[in-house]
Amino acid sequence: MGGENSKLAFRKCVFRLADQRSLPDTAEDAWSPFWLMPDSPHDVFSLVTPADIRRIRDTAQENFIKLMDKVFDRLLVLKASRDLAKNPTTTKQLLNCVRVLARLIPFVYEARSDGSTIEDIVLWTQRPRPGSGADYSLGKQLVSATIDLLFTSGFTVPQATVGEDTAVRYTIWENGVGQTSSLGSSKENVSNRIEVLRLLLVLCCKTMYVPPARSVAIANRALHTIAYNANKKMVLCLLCSLLNTSLKEHSQGWAIPYRNSTAINPADELTLHAMQALFIMLEYQTPATKGGQSSDAGSDATSAEESNANTPSMVLVTGTETGTQNLFRVFVSKLHRQQEFDYLISNIMRLLEETMRSNLSILASVTKQPTRHVMPQEATILLWLLLENNSLFKEYVVDHNRSLRLFSVLLYFMLNGYTDPAQSGMVRTISHILHYLSEDGQFATRLMQPFDQSILPSQMRIVDASLTHADFMINTAFTLLCSSKPYLVPVYSNLLLLVRNVSPYLTQISQMTADKLLSLFDIISSPAFVISEPYHVRWLIYLIEVFDYVVHYRAIDNPHLMYSMVKARSCFVRLKAFDLDKAKGELAALREKKSKSDATRTIGSLGAKADAASVTPVPSLAMLKPDDSSEGAASPALSDKARGKRPDPGPASTSDTREQATTSTAPKQASPGQFQPSTEWVFSWLPDLPLDPIIAVLDALSVHVDRISNDVQRSAELAPPTEPIPSDGGKSNLEPDQSDTKPADQTSTEPIATADPTLAIIHWLSSNAMTQAMPDLEDSMPEIRPRLQGMSPALVVWFKSLLWSMVYSSGVKPFGIWKNTHVRLFVIKSSQ
Repeated sequence: MGGENSKLAFRKCVFRLADQRSLPDTAEDAWSPFWLMPDSPHDVFSLVTPADIRRIRDTAQENFIKLMDKVFDRLLVLKASRDLAKNPTTTKQLLNCVRVLARLIPFVYEARSDGSTIEDIVLWTQRPRPGSGADYSLGKQLVSATIDLLFTSGFTVPQATVGEDTAVRYTIWENGVGQTSSLGSSKENVSNRIEVLRLLLVLCCKTMYVPPARSVAIANRALHTIAYNANKKMVLCLLCSLLNTSLKEHSQGWAIPYRNSTAINPADELTLHAMQALFIMLEYQTPATKGGQSSDAGSDATSAEESNANTPSMVLVTGTETGTQNLFRVFVSKLHRQQEFDYLISNIMRLLEETMRSNLSILASVTKQPTRHVMPQEATILLWLLLENNSLFKEYVVDHNRSLRLFSVLLYFMLNGYTDPAQSGMVRTISHILHYLSEDGQFATRLMQPFDQSILPSQMRIVDASLTHADFMINTAFTLLCSSKPYLVPVYSNLLLLVRNVSPYLTQISQMTADKLLSLFDIISSPAFVISEPYHVRWLIYLIEVFDYVVHYRAIDNPHLMYSMVKARSCFVRLKAFDLDKAKGELAALREKKSKSDATRTIGSLGAKADAASVTPVPSLAMLKPDDSSEGAASPALSDKARGKRPDPGPASTSDTREQATTSTAPKQASPGQFQPSTEWVFSWLPDLPLDPIIAVLDALSVHVDRISNDVQRSAELAPPTEPIPSDGGKSNLEPDQSDTKPADQTSTEPIATADPTLAIIHWLSSNAMTQAMPDLEDSMPEIRPRLQGMSPALVVWFKSLLWSMVYSSGVKPFGIWKNTHVRLFVIKSSQ
């Protein structure tokens, strides 16, 4: 925008709107500078500050509304211009209208000092349109115009061919799903799409300004207008354009990629905005009424009870009536062509492996690879949304010849990101993907194939050449559980459910994996840990079901796991004899001890000592409370009685309450914020645990294991004596010889080591003799049924927060679209 004089003149126009009340429509000198003077988005976002906008909105609301009306009216005139593609001045003014609206709209959704907003007045109230006088709703018309701008000939798509008499061309931008060829867009088309997509995201950003507790119940009218639109051609073209743009590969030849560069390639920026717009379209579902139908987008639910009773799910609920479904989900659910599925999974894998290669090798910075600003977070979210909304795509992924490669790459990103709180969203997303895939028995069976560790960095590899994918999965789950990271607590249920769903198909689990699994069970089944939080019972049930499936279906296929279970038999017996009073005493003693010293063992100490027989059952009291997101609708949930006598949380924040629970001295009586287990609560879950058949099997096997151990020891004692060991204890030649000070004939008569019966025991446990020694389990045979993934209110809110926080973060630079606005869906933390 020219020099300082022109900037000062523009600033005076901004001040005038706040100082001079009720400016008339005819005051063009007050309105026209907003689309005539700026030359770039930076001019608009830097010269119209948040303080300026709030001042106009709060002190001269009529001018604020009139400014939006005048800018939108000008946008419509310019959009319909015949010379849009040939006249740079017209294009500049149209872009300025887009920029000004994108600057103002966040403050329409933002709550004022009294808690109210002007959204209804500005966007959804019928009023005369400037110039024509006809009544119109700005919000509905603005959404429609923004979508049209994404397909305007000569502006965001190539100019119409000769003889074509339409300004708006609903066509798919790139080749891929639904399109075999690209439009061949120019740089100007790409740049204009970025600005219009930015306006589209701003139009739909109301969710950012809603508190988490109400984000599920309050409808987003702009999103509803787009996703529930009756124009199926528009929705289909927009969906495919966003999807194909998100997955398009932008090769930079042999250029050296630099991810942290502040200069963003326009193609990458378009990809990022397209993917974010696609996410919020697929995620959105209008809150349902008590009758089960979608509510009118214009009515906001006010009852918390109603909100909880009608939580939307990411899983598509099909119907036939137009306007009752999210058409973006409908069209995604109808994808069925193999070439389209191959396009989707191949490009998602490319995005993940590209970042993986960049992380693993320094040479990746000089190899021929594309430069992308889309991180694995976006790729995993897209994969999850596609899996949730298209069952055929899920089947294709399971049957795909690269499904195990995808599984390994996802586990890599979990291990690579679990120590970084900034990547907790990606780790949690991956845990949901793996849980969802584990519901398929065919996928679980494929995990028994050998695992190739060559794709992993050296620090992630396990010294065991016989590992299967299931082994590595259990070891990964163990690593994350042992970390005891507060931000990973919501992931723990998904990890245990993953192991639980795969357990009926486990074969040849290694000894190391088996010992880690039993070490984890030792902690989770300890009485004090069980009663410390009500959700710990769910974790315990998941692990018990693992062992129940193994002893009934896979005992002979897992000799190492059966041996570890026999050694940890006391853990099962201890759980069977669970006593609430003793558990309370143990927990009180541990809390008192922790108040004096932090030297108590946490679940993280399992990583250093994985032998179940040597683990002291001291639970971690520093673990935080997860949400109930992993308890699926089809899974048996705990009853009200099983939840115990749980008091309502106090007014303090969650983080403060948890911190106090782990650092303050626990009194003899439970504090008001602590879970208080009751006898009824214990009897609501303890009798239902399938402990009897497990203990019966372990009792029967332990007799033979002890016999084999005694036979091996007896054979070792009867064996001929070995050659006497020199008094130097077999030291190497590099160690100093101190035997000169002892008698020359002094030798050690002790054996080198006690005979190890492990090989003999494992051999017997993998033979038919073990099967014959087991008791009859036919009456207790459990049905093989996976625990399904459902969408709890907490998970829906978390997913909304994740998506919109990503949108917010990408808008911070270079313009700060939402910066310094009062966002309520999530908390903004300064990086400084």
